[in-house]
Amino acid sequence: MELEALAKVAFAAQGCTERRWGGCLRAAPSAGATYPLQLYIIALNVEGLEAGVYKYRSHAPRLHSLERVASGRHWEDECGFVLLFEERAERTTSVYGERGYMYVREEVGHAAQGAVLEASVLGLSARVRELERPPLGLRAAYCVEVGVRGRRVGERRLGGGALPPPPKPMMSLEEAMLARRSIRRYKPIPLALAELSAVLAWSAAGVVRPYPQLPGGYRVESCVVVREVEGLRAGVYMYDAQGHSLASTLGGDLSRTLARACLGQEWVENAAANIVMYTPAPSAAAEVEAGMMGQCLYLAATSLRLGTVAVGAFYDDEVASILRLRGRPLYVFPLGKP
Repeated sequence: MELEALAKVAFAAQGCTERRWGGCLRAAPSAGATYPLQLYIIALNVEGLEAGVYKYRSHAPRLHSLERVASGRHWEDECGFVLLFEERAERTTSVYGERGYMYVREEVGHAAQGAVLEASVLGLSARVRELERPPLGLRAAYCVEVGVRGRRVGERRLGGGALPPPPKPMMSLEEAMLARRSIRRYKPIPLALAELSAVLAWSAAGVVRPYPQLPGGYRVESCVVVREVEGLRAGVYMYDAQGHSLASTLGGDLSRTLARACLGQEWVENAAANIVMYTPAPSAAAEVEAGMMGQCLYLAATSLRLGTVAVGAFYDDEVASILRLRGRPLYVFPLGKP
């Protein structure tokens, strides 16, 4: 495995994309900018790098480094290198209380999926695993193994769905990673149905979705709360991931009601549509999966020059009741023209 490949994959997970407000914005979004993750890398078969455990640091968009903390392999399975996400949950729970644990797990999903996507661009296989015994006593629950045997993520074709074919993205994956920001202000113009189709296709569609399946199968489903989308009436639509299609379940514009349940966040009301992720079976793994899907959604929107922001603050029961969801809501993503 080339050292440059490790550098690119690590950057996609936790690299600094811009310095602002005296700190770094990361490739993975963070709830309330608390940044509770520390990335460690276990190098196993990397050219020019001794086998060992390294702490990853990214100080600026073009400046990152590794600090060795232990020598040796410290890993049983065969692969090129491993990314470990140490969770420092107290950074987030000190601000958001118990709900902060969900935000941390979703952030793990964002970071892991960034690594998986970059590995795919480089032609490498990658898988996300839950850890039973992390090395060196690190507080890490999930990792990404890169260079494992198996198939890498390839081109995905969708067919037979009721939604129009997605248009081509306006930028590459790596350009989208650098450009991705949380956008909370939208122009009062509708989304094209093809744009909504593309965001769903690149984040949630398929028998095999755009992100790796965690053990136990996919746990997250999604619906769309439409306010202004060309070709769709205002209302709630359940998304069929396998068929890449929408089915109307409720009529009328519910964006204002949804915004109230999201603690009055006005960007939820002003967006042309909101994509809501939920799970019929709440679990920590479902929260990580929501983050993986959310990272895909962020990058899909960015590549189409659309705006979105991850909303995790809401009253669970109210959102579920308003949208008639059969499960617990995990994320709300407003979508509109920046």
